[in-house]
Amino acid sequence: MRTVKYFLVTTTAISIAFLNCSCHKKTSLGEKQDYVLEHILIKAGQQKKMMSLTKAMAYFKVPAISFAVIQNNKLSWIDAVGYTKPDHNQKVDTNTLFQAGSMSKSVAAATTMSLIDRGIINLDTAVNPLLNSLRIAKTDRFKHHKITLRQLLDMSSGLSVGTYRGYVPGQKLPTLVQTLRGMRPANNPPTQILYQPGTRYHYSSGAYEVLRFAINSYTPLSFVQTTQKYIFMPLKMHHSYYGQPLPERLGKNVAFATNADGHPFPYKWRIMPEYAAAGLWSTPGDLAKFVLSVIKADQGKKHEAISPTMARFALEKESHTPYGLGFALGGQGKQFHFMKLGQSPGYQGWLVGFPKTGQGAVVMTNSDNGRNLAQSLIYAIARTYHWPTTGKLQDAWMLR
Repeated sequence: MRTVKYFLVTTTAISIAFLNCSCHKKTSLGEKQDYVLEHILIKAGQQKKMMSLTKAMAYFKVPAISFAVIQNNKLSWIDAVGYTKPDHNQKVDTNTLFQAGSMSKSVAAATTMSLIDRGIINLDTAVNPLLNSLRIAKTDRFKHHKITLRQLLDMSSGLSVGTYRGYVPGQKLPTLVQTLRGMRPANNPPTQILYQPGTRYHYSSGAYEVLRFAINSYTPLSFVQTTQKYIFMPLKMHHSYYGQPLPERLGKNVAFATNADGHPFPYKWRIMPEYAAAGLWSTPGDLAKFVLSVIKADQGKKHEAISPTMARFALEKESHTPYGLGFALGGQGKQFHFMKLGQSPGYQGWLVGFPKTGQGAVVMTNSDNGRNLAQSLIYAIARTYHWPTTGKLQDAWMLR
């Protein structure tokens, strides 16, 4: 039985509470959907208020939200509400693209595990030679401590760079090596080894770009090609892309980025060339297929994106960290769940899955204030679909 201890939440963290509810049972799928859409519980100042999803969107100033619900090991419901841009000329639909932010990391982790399943790389392969070739700062300080793929995935590598902020359209984009070295035109600091590898949790987007560099270096296909071959194609994730910038043919149905006040950026969206850490474009429907595949693999089903063996590795909490491999973990028994918060400029969302009960959800928004709305929507889904959990759903960066 998995047991996952909850860590303390930082003072700036906002978490999702999943509380047992005495709400009346619904007999039809349509009734459940209507109930969710009309019963979004939000915190307004010191008070809690129940309102419809559309009113909650107005309260949080979120122009668009899209979501998918997993129930009974099936993709049960996909929906989208709002408009792709402030002029309200085009409504969002279930194929509208959003930036996935750090949910990209979960997909990158599965890409890595798919290669391990095929014997192409090893989970405990040391990446120190690659770091030396990149001239990663402070490598000599820890030259007797290897950094492995496992540590890159579980946030215990000791590497720096917590987040990437992207680029304005038209700006020159850095190569992966320039990003890792912090060299112009990259706008981020260089990736450095800050702590002894394997001894503590430290959230690192830089680690996932090192992971991408490792896949590019150790395998015959690039990271993007590998993800397309082993994740997107088998799962029929036909609306998931690493287009940075997004090709014009794909840009016709995209939710434009907005700030926390609901105002659009001076441009459509920022460019996020850090593919493994934050560069994925996707939809809740596609990401729900991914979540469902991980759930099924953990249940022992074969022919999923990763094997049952790798799923068990992915969903087992590693030492010194609240992470498994690519996911934050919480609960135990039926309440055990994996989760990931995704945030990039102008976009916020969540994914969560419950392997024991075959339930979960993915929510994506086009707002810097979207996390609060996504939390409230997942709370409503949890109550209505009787998710078997109490307590708090948290991503790892909220924990210490």
